[in-house]
Amino acid sequence: MSDDIIVYGQTQESHDKNLKAVLERLEQANLKLNKDKCRFGQKQVTFYRHIFSRDGIAADARKISGIVNASVPQSASEVRSLLGMAQYVSRFIPNYSDVTSALRELTHKGAQWEWTCVQQKALDDLKHKLTSVCKEEYFDPTKRSEVVVDASPVGVAPMLCQGGKVVSFASRALSSVEQRYSQTEREMLAVVWGAEHFHLYLYGSEFDIITDHKPLIELVASHKQASARIDRWRLRLLPYKYTLSYRPGKDDENPADYMSRHPDQPAATDAAEDYINYVCTNSVPKALTVRDVEEHALRDPVLQRLIRAIEHGHWADEELVPYLTVKDELAVFNGLVLRNTRIVLPVSLRQQAIELAHVGHQGVVKTKSLLREKVWFPGIDRLVEERIKQCLPCQAATANNAEGPEPLKMTTLPCGPWKEVAVDFAGPFPTGEYLLVVVDEYSRFPEVELVTSTSSKATILKLDSIFARQGIPDTVKTDNGPPFNGAEFSSFAEELGFHHRRITPLWPQANGEAERFMKTLNKTIRVSNIEGRNWKSDLVRFLRQYRATPHSSIGMSPAEALNNRKMKVQLPETNLQGDRKARDIRAVDKRRKDKMKSYADYK
Repeated sequence: MSDDIIVYGQTQESHDKNLKAVLERLEQANLKLNKDKCRFGQKQVTFYRHIFSRDGIAADARKISGIVNASVPQSASEVRSLLGMAQYVSRFIPNYSDVTSALRELTHKGAQWEWTCVQQKALDDLKHKLTSVCKEEYFDPTKRSEVVVDASPVGVAPMLCQGGKVVSFASRALSSVEQRYSQTEREMLAVVWGAEHFHLYLYGSEFDIITDHKPLIELVASHKQASARIDRWRLRLLPYKYTLSYRPGKDDENPADYMSRHPDQPAATDAAEDYINYVCTNSVPKALTVRDVEEHALRDPVLQRLIRAIEHGHWADEELVPYLTVKDELAVFNGLVLRNTRIVLPVSLRQQAIELAHVGHQGVVKTKSLLREKVWFPGIDRLVEERIKQCLPCQAATANNAEGPEPLKMTTLPCGPWKEVAVDFAGPFPTGEYLLVVVDEYSRFPEVELVTSTSSKATILKLDSIFARQGIPDTVKTDNGPPFNGAEFSSFAEELGFHHRRITPLWPQANGEAERFMKTLNKTIRVSNIEGRNWKSDLVRFLRQYRATPHSSIGMSPAEALNNRKMKVQLPETNLQGDRKARDIRAVDKRRKDKMKSYADYK
């Protein structure tokens, strides 16, 4: 995490005003700055090896000099190292893939090492490009944006521009399946991928998309029925306010044309960039254990005074005022302060506990419920609310329903767990996959399976696997989709002996439990995409949190309602209540093992 503070302004007056406000805020928070590290009135700032100035964004000269002054590589590993450094500034180099193509050939598996004039010229060209490195403009939300796109048989490339100046380049290679698309489909894919890639810049504003494929203009504008693939892509563009226009695809007018033919190659990567990206996408807070709480409690002066107050009954300390209203519920156990069965956390661990409870990006209510079931500290609700309000992915992925909901029609709770389940599909997702979701209407416990097809055969295979784990329900509630309408699913229901209930057509509210869970599930995946993370890994973390979080309707977690036991997560918890059934099972297990041992020893 960076601890730098950057203060800027469009004019000297606005800069000075902002600087004064920052210094006053620091003084109010009793924070001090190291004078020797402060720099005032700078015309440009170097931050994370990039130079920010009034002219735009450029690469750090120190990074460039390390490549320009590099000697001729002597092995393939040295070429990879060189390309790794160059990749860091490749966003500023036009035609980077073409410039380095001869060098990349040396890094291919099985390639024979041979440094010729071709490779030397490529190295010289790379150094020359670096010395005349271009700058990227800052994005201005008040200006109209252009997304210039192009597609080739091997890649697609969008380019975000404003006022004729480049804000950001992007490109990606096509998969083997995508390379078999028609040219029109590839051009449409470039449009869709470009809009979604620059989503944070474009969403909510009006912008232009420029293509050099004229047939695409009529295809999109006429809304005529096209292939199913193009129809699906047109639906994905509906959230955007764009104007699609044609511009001839000459190399000098459409730089995206070159980028699409030379998409980003995975061979040349910067180790430092890869490591930073790995940390960012896998920075899940570590689990809190009871031992961690004990160690931090020993170093927390307020908690130590609280322990003495509980043991001796002296509550005159002003710092213990937040605990006075619950003092009759507090106790000390093995150096820990408990409120009933919940651990009272020291100050140093509270933020970490909130982050752990918010894994999966559940909302305010569920995050509070999960946290309050395991731990407690003064102001727990307020701190959770503040954290989630500051969570940008949550704000970006949460729908704001301006119209009020229709009157609710409540359903009767089933007589027991896993008696009635609701089934639905989520997706398709950008990878072409779907999620089959099964929700128990009694416990609200979700089972989620990844599927590549929504056919009856694939659906039945996954449902059979779920029913093997949880048992066969009495009733399975679905919509009227094709997987559930055929004779194959009817035979499956008859074979297992469950009643298949279809909801009212075109009325998804009738399958309310599954539909409500879908909103939460889709939010998690949108957040994962916004953060650039692996959505499948985030899905696993979300399910763990959701199953362990007390549900507002039944007052306990889905896992406990279904399996009659609390589910352990990364938050610390006590086990003081005891479980008579568990003790009985242990006693029976011990008797059986003793009997087996006696018999084996006798034999």
